Amino acid sequence: MFCVCTISGCFHRNTSGDVQPDSIFIFKHEPSNAVYYWKRSLNISGYEKDFIKKHDIKRVYLKFFDVGTDNLYNGQGEQPIPIATMIFNGSQQFFVDNEIEIVPVVFVTVEALRLGKPLSEKIVKRVDDMCKANHMEYKEIQLDCDWTRETKYLFFELCQEVKQQLHIKKRGLSTTIRLHQMRDSLPDIDYGVLMLYNTESLQDPKVKNSILSSEAVKAYMKHAKSNKHLDFAFPTYEWTLWFKDGKFRGIVNSSDTLKEGTFRCERSEYEEIIATKNILKSDLKDIDYASSTIIYHLDSANLSKYSDDEINKIYCR
Repeated sequence: MFCVCTISGCFHRNTSGDVQPDSIFIFKHEPSNAVYYWKRSLNISGYEKDFIKKHDIKRVYLKFFDVGTDNLYNGQGEQPIPIATMIFNGSQQFFVDNEIEIVPVVFVTVEALRLGKPLSEKIVKRVDDMCKANHMEYKEIQLDCDWTRETKYLFFELCQEVKQQLHIKKRGLSTTIRLHQMRDSLPDIDYGVLMLYNTESLQDPKVKNSILSSEAVKAYMKHAKSNKHLDFAFPTYEWTLWFKDGKFRGIVNSSDTLKEGTFRCERSEYEEIIATKNILKSDLKDIDYASSTIIYHLDSANLSKYSDDEINKIYCR
């Protein structure tokens, strides 16, 4: 089976002052069917458990917490703090019992990055503590951040620091990659996950479907670079967008349809997912390795709208 291997050394100084390698770590990332879980509370339904077993899901990217900002009123001003922490309700035992790899995901806001405060040790320690408290093991951490060229150097520095700490622990680092970030260099990571959703602006009233447009992906691919191993995440969700007076007002649920204005119902169309997969095969010609397909995200209300055959074809490598 194909795996991505990255070699990283830990270093020490000998008596002459020269830096010498202390050990070599090889991070192995094997392709597998995977899924994101992006809710505040971990409650896995019977349908979702059956989905995992039926479609041979071997890896779950589980959002642990966000890194946001707050004024702690201690005289130190705005500080980065963990927010939106996952509430575990014992469902993680299902993953453990079925030998499904759990990848802790940490979303880092650009506001937290801009503070320029030390984050790497706090992130790794918090993930360690949460895993120990909930009797889970992990092989890697994934950082999620919508960095731009303005905040690129701050996020890249964070990745470098987290990766060094994880490699000492013989663990790896991955990050999410937005389409617009593919036009730039990528951070120092073991691999990235290209997020193939929210491909156009949901705030633009002229857009037909902001969740996924294969044509929009094709336009991005003309300028894409891929100097890192990439896996690919595809959407399987839907939402309704509310516009009034030609302006975006928000994402609404069915009980809000009495609001005045216009509504745009969007869905992750199966045909668009397959068309996007074909574009990636055609345009990312330097990908000569086996990539994982990841579905975003594990939610029975949305996944039940796809047939088993459609899900199998989405996962097909």
